[in-house]
Amino acid sequence: MALAKKTKKEGSSFDWQETLSGLGVSFFKNFADSLADKIKHRIQEMVVALQKGLLGTFLIIIGTIFALVSLALFINEMLMIGTGVGYAIVGIFSILMGLLIIKSK
Repeated sequence: MALAKKTKKEGSSFDWQETLSGLGVSFFKNFADSLADKIKHRIQEMVVALQKGLLGTFLIIIGTIFALVSLALFINEMLMIGTGVGYAIVGIFSILMGLLIIKSK
């Protein structure tokens, strides 16, 4: 009879420990999933920004090269001293600007 009472008591009582542990696991799982999604979204935003930055930098470098070559050709046409004078002037100017930028840090 004592066995029957014990079985009946176990069957009718609510297991709070199991319920709380299940809720805790569920909470932390949802928290971890949410955090992982936020991190993934932020990394994707950073990758897109980096791609845009790299593309922009590449186009600026290409544009600068074309502008410097055209400036050198223009100086060659204007001075008519020699074919390399414009390139030399633009090259020296570029070197000096680079040195000034490096020294200003």
